[in-house]
Amino acid sequence: MSAMPDAIAIDRPVFTPYRLLVINGNTTSDLTGSLAEQARVFFHGAAQVHAVTAAFGPAYIASRVEAAVAAHAVLETVEREVSRAETPFDACLLACFGEPGIGAVRECLSVPVVGMAEASIMAAMQRGDRYAIVTVGQRWPGMLREQIRQLGLDARCAGIIALPGNALDYVSRSPESAAEVSRALDAAVAQGADVVIVAGAALAGYLPVLPRRPAVPIIDSYRAALAQVLALASLDRAQRLCVQA
Repeated sequence: MSAMPDAIAIDRPVFTPYRLLVINGNTTSDLTGSLAEQARVFFHGAAQVHAVTAAFGPAYIASRVEAAVAAHAVLETVEREVSRAETPFDACLLACFGEPGIGAVRECLSVPVVGMAEASIMAAMQRGDRYAIVTVGQRWPGMLREQIRQLGLDARCAGIIALPGNALDYVSRSPESAAEVSRALDAAVAQGADVVIVAGAALAGYLPVLPRRPAVPIIDSYRAALAQVLALASLDRAQRLCVQA
């Protein structure tokens, strides 16, 4: 069979990678670098990642006071980066499980804005009946219970387990910290969870280093947010192209 003549060849649009703004709501720049690299590996060329650190605030949010300060910093950082960008962003990801300032960011931007808690809990409820959250910090269980009640996602929460120590000590993914996470996952299943979220920027990327996993779905909150922000950016672009056609 002869090749299709050039005159009737079908034109296919050239794919342009999505431009995603990733905001680390904490002020630890090494963590921002790790989050950026994880995002680039995850997207594998489908998106260009512009990751930035909050302009001011705590090294890692561990209290309501620090979350309030971080919300201001996140909003200011987003406004700065959007104003400086030569090409508009297609979506924004707030890489902090507490999602400080996410409502204000959504109010300011016309593109999708995704948070780690909302994205991972929604994903968890699609994988099981009752979810649990494993995170770091003694104040976080109470803070997260307030957050998920506000989101209306508390009815199916089996529990929230706080790992001991400082969150930034977990960023290195040492064998000791991986063992702590594994024990917490087992405890979450014992509380009745049939899907467990490993929550927070400090615990992003932990699944491959865990010595063992329980026989239930385990969701990395950062990867859940990466998947959702790409999906929403894709949907937003597709709808805009339909309107222009």
